[in-house]
Amino acid sequence: MNTPLDAFVKTDGNREAFDRIANITQSHEKPEKLFLVGPEQSGKTTLVRARQLDRDLLSTKRVLYRPCAELPEAMRANVYDGFFEDLGTHEVLFLDDFDGFYKDEEMGPKLCQLLLAERERRGLDTVITSREPLSAYDLTLFEGMLDDFEEIAMDALDAEGLEAYVSELAGAYAEEGKSPVLSSEAITYIAHDLGEKPDMMRKAVSFLMTQYEGEPGVELSRDFVAMTLA
Repeated sequence: MNTPLDAFVKTDGNREAFDRIANITQSHEKPEKLFLVGPEQSGKTTLVRARQLDRDLLSTKRVLYRPCAELPEAMRANVYDGFFEDLGTHEVLFLDDFDGFYKDEEMGPKLCQLLLAERERRGLDTVITSREPLSAYDLTLFEGMLDDFEEIAMDALDAEGLEAYVSELAGAYAEEGKSPVLSSEAITYIAHDLGEKPDMMRKAVSFLMTQYEGEPGVELSRDFVAMTLA
């Protein structure tokens, strides 16, 4: 049975990050403290969300995903107590986009510091994603709570990876008895001529595979795809 992680395209530039995140619910000697660094559209959010959605039948660890920017706003909104209890007690926590803490000068750094201190006290695993490395931030605001986080680089998909990503999307959006097939030239066009933005590729493939009204199973050419998406 396929899992959310199965759809993630692995390349040399993101394999270490994938392996560390995929295996995070397995037993390890000390808590994982990972700072996952990569440019925009490198797949950081896709990876941690997929891992959060992936049911691990061999582990009892609970996995939680939260955008960093959501936490200060939740504090201001006085959300239910269980919201913050979950952050401090789930065995694995993915905090997405560190800028969400750093740019909220009023509350972000202090909230992050308190949360990481509580998770350290409990010996729990924490992963933070960021577009910038730790060296780009004034870490004195966090009073040492990020000093022992391990930085792991995550590169954007290369040319081969982008084409594999488009192929994966086509398979995911295909509807039996309705959808067409993308030719290799069409896949190359979507992967490289739409700005190389995964979000744009996803929307394009979804449209082609689900809104096609011609004969099912027809192979779509590069020219047809380019004209359709123009």
